[in-house]
Amino acid sequence: MAFSIGKWWRADRDYREAFRLWRSSKPGEAVKALDRVIEAFPRHARAHAQRARALAAVGRTPEAVKEARQAADLAPSNHAPLLFLGQVQYDAGRYEEARKAFLAAAKLDPENRLVQAYLGLALLAVGKLKEGAELLKVHLLYANEGLEGRLLTLAEQYLWQRRDQARTLEQQLTPEEGGKEVGPVRFGLRFASAVRKVLLLPFSALRGRKAKLSLLAEEAMSVRDLDGAISALQEAEKASADPEWVAVSLASIYLELGKPQAAVEQLAKVPKEAWSDPGMAALIGEALLEAGHYTEAREPLTVAAEHFTREFTPSYYRGLCEIALGQPQTATPWFVQACERLNPHIAEKRLNEIMRVAGA
Repeated sequence: MAFSIGKWWRADRDYREAFRLWRSSKPGEAVKALDRVIEAFPRHARAHAQRARALAAVGRTPEAVKEARQAADLAPSNHAPLLFLGQVQYDAGRYEEARKAFLAAAKLDPENRLVQAYLGLALLAVGKLKEGAELLKVHLLYANEGLEGRLLTLAEQYLWQRRDQARTLEQQLTPEEGGKEVGPVRFGLRFASAVRKVLLLPFSALRGRKAKLSLLAEEAMSVRDLDGAISALQEAEKASADPEWVAVSLASIYLELGKPQAAVEQLAKVPKEAWSDPGMAALIGEALLEAGHYTEAREPLTVAAEHFTREFTPSYYRGLCEIALGQPQTATPWFVQACERLNPHIAEKRLNEIMRVAGA
């Protein structure tokens, strides 16, 4: 009896340790912990299911599929092993096999909204857009970030191939959600800028032409007078204004004007040591991505994503680099990270864009 209790206690300890390792992004070590659980209790269905996930995470897909099927056989009335099996098959690009697994899980637990959402995702992947979108629209609210990240990968792949028809995510977002302002700014902002110029220009003029031009450039940017800002910045540069400030300001304006290569050329003037600053890295990464320099954009966007943990955009852009380079599997973790952070339901927005483009 003591041996049985000790055996159970050690297996429970190893099972909890495997979960800790999984959450710490150490799937290879989680596999080893789960091996010990299964050695003690070969019919431990949950351990087999979790081992399948961990095996898939380290790229041992055939073993992961086998393990998930074994878990499903050990717990034929439980939807979870079939859900894991579907996820493994989906991530391996076996979308029809994934659809079958999710459908079987849905039959076991028809009220489970996460299962229904995954079934919708698989239907999208096999080309059944209408049926998949209908399920996702009903159940996506109850999905987790893993599903949303997979949906973003699928959506961005589809939309990248049709980018002459598709809107970017930024074009879908309102200014409050992170989209860019378009059109003239409100009268109040223009009035405030005019007052500041009246009050500050005389003092800046006393400090020299450089200070005056810098003030004019800042005020032009504040009211989105982009042409005026460019002109003032160029004049400020001639007057020996801070070259790094001029380059970064011009780069930001060129990005807003849809001239990313011009932005990249300005940012090339910034000292390389400044590129390690997360804010600078975010700007450089976005400019490189927009200009089509996808490989070069990876590093600065990684720096920005590691720092701005409550911003989805660096991770989202980092995933887009992988899509553009034809690496959707490596894009998914970045999109999952983007969905884990504060975001305005970006997966749902991109799903809506798929359906808009598909109906065009």
